[in-house]
Amino acid sequence: MMAMTERTRRGLAVLGAGVALGVAADVLVHTVPERLNLALGLGALALVFGFLAQRGLISLPPRLAPVGVPLGLLCVALIWRDSPFLFALNLAGIMGLATLTSPRVVAMSPQRAGLADYGWGAAQMLGGLSLGGIPLLLSDIEWRSLPREGKVRVVSDAAVGLAAAVPVIAVLGGLLMDSDPVFSRLMTDAFRVKLDFLVNHGFAVCIWSWLAAGLLRVFTRTQPLPGEFAYSWAGRRRLGQVGVVVGLVDLLFLAFVGVQFRYLFGGADLVREAIGLSYAEYARSGFFELVTVVALSLPLLLMADWSLDRTDPRAVRGFRQLACLMLVLLNVMLASALFRMRLYTLEYGLTELRFYTTAFMGWLVLVFGWFAATVLRGQRPRFASGALIAGLLVLLTLNLLNPDRIIAATNTSRAAAGRPFDPAYTSALSADALPTIRRALHNLPRGQACVLTAQLKDRWAAEFARADRWNISYAHARRIGWQDGLIRCPPWNQTQSGGVSRPIGAS
Repeated sequence: MMAMTERTRRGLAVLGAGVALGVAADVLVHTVPERLNLALGLGALALVFGFLAQRGLISLPPRLAPVGVPLGLLCVALIWRDSPFLFALNLAGIMGLATLTSPRVVAMSPQRAGLADYGWGAAQMLGGLSLGGIPLLLSDIEWRSLPREGKVRVVSDAAVGLAAAVPVIAVLGGLLMDSDPVFSRLMTDAFRVKLDFLVNHGFAVCIWSWLAAGLLRVFTRTQPLPGEFAYSWAGRRRLGQVGVVVGLVDLLFLAFVGVQFRYLFGGADLVREAIGLSYAEYARSGFFELVTVVALSLPLLLMADWSLDRTDPRAVRGFRQLACLMLVLLNVMLASALFRMRLYTLEYGLTELRFYTTAFMGWLVLVFGWFAATVLRGQRPRFASGALIAGLLVLLTLNLLNPDRIIAATNTSRAAAGRPFDPAYTSALSADALPTIRRALHNLPRGQACVLTAQLKDRWAAEFARADRWNISYAHARRIGWQDGLIRCPPWNQTQSGGVSRPIGAS
């Protein structure tokens, strides 16, 4: 009889761990409130990784140990803030950290892995999720090598007997039910609920087990040697080809920056004379397009650097000079965008889109600096890990700042000063903003305060009655008694609100 191979042992362990995670996921989904179940599920996944590592089925290099700290912080952040947008960003941050442990990035080492390696690592995990347990069942587990004695034989005999008994019981039970209406009703009542329960939960367990087994298999595969992924990123394009593209873009940016100094930083009178717009309307007109241009310039610089022929030192120096000029111009354009955002907010208020776009610009500033410190100094392999770390720093900062609190404070302060205000948008913010809104209500004009109070009651009276939702901000807002301290108003007709402006989110 063939002895069980190490590959089969690994496949059986991964399959069993996947089924265990599938059962745990189904239990968490049906018994634990939203977000908390996801955080606990990630904790269960970490425990499974620890178990597989202890059994010697998975081996992660010690240099990946520091990944555990930000990963743990992001898992806590999932149940800290109530903002759906911030929750999605935290989840994206966790997936970004997960790529550090993918076979491709581990083989290259996170410090040496490039953007393509991180992309390949993410593709490996997505492929594992898509294939699920198919590779385990068809190739990893050598079924003929399984022992025929002991516990394995008992389990296999029971499985075969159960499979054979099901059709027999179904036929005989059906005949007996047809012969006696009372027996038929009792059996129908007894098994209908159980069958529905088994089908629903069984299907959910199979789906979760499928995904978990596929993901675990990615990390338990034999790690390839770093040499398998070695490649040269020196391109074939001469400076005369690459430099023309970068140089023309520099000229375009230089012309734009000149206009910014002339008009945006020159005052409202010049703008009004030139195009007939108010200063705020001019600042508002192209903010998001400007941020998009700056964001697209980063992959352009990376592609130009990758395609440049590095055998000519003079070409490398020429490209770096052009790239440095572009970085300077891009930072001026970012300053212009921030200035536009300031004017934009003063005139129209603050929204989630505007806040998170500003945070994205902060990340771009860090990444441009890191690009100059690595890529332009011949250390391109270090760029990807630094950009990821910069993103994690920005994400953790956002969790500390509480964006919805800042948005609510900004807009209610504007309203207290007599500026336009949109109660509907403010009441739609997450529970992160509720304590701030409660404190600000008494400073608002009474008409706006009454409208906002009515909208808050309409939304949160039902929301706080839910038992399937929990996070720290949500629990705090419900515990402090959100109704207390609200403006006491008579039955309010919103058409009498007086002073309520058009939505601040409109553009």
